[in-house]
Amino acid sequence: MRLNQQKYVGMVDVLDDPKEITNFLRMEKWIFDSPDQAGEAFRQFIKDFYQANKLIKGEVEIGGERVDLGNIHLPVLNIFAEQDHLVPPSAARPLRGAVGSKDYTELSFKGGHIGIYVSGRAQREVPGAIHGWLGERQG
Repeated sequence: MRLNQQKYVGMVDVLDDPKEITNFLRMEKWIFDSPDQAGEAFRQFIKDFYQANKLIKGEVEIGGERVDLGNIHLPVLNIFAEQDHLVPPSAARPLRGAVGSKDYTELSFKGGHIGIYVSGRAQREVPGAIHGWLGERQG
């Protein structure tokens, strides 16, 4: 509730900037344009991934097969937002010890859960970082 309120209060600061307002409205449309989730599937996801932490523990099954992050041996780039309230850095960082890859990189960026994808800062910083990471592994 507080985040929602802060968002609209902050909008007052950019009312005179058509570019900022357009970006704000685009984000609002994107947020509210999400498809509905099947209730039971969502409940099971929350139980397994958030409450029981089954992915990291190696206890998730999909299609009757156990998901073992240790079987991931390709390069891994773990990108997360420093102010994410849904997937905080403390929840993103354990991936390092769970995957089998020896080529593991973490990149954290200022921003929140949605801002890491759509904010102006993210648009300036994240693509270049991904491009650089991929470039180092080219060939």
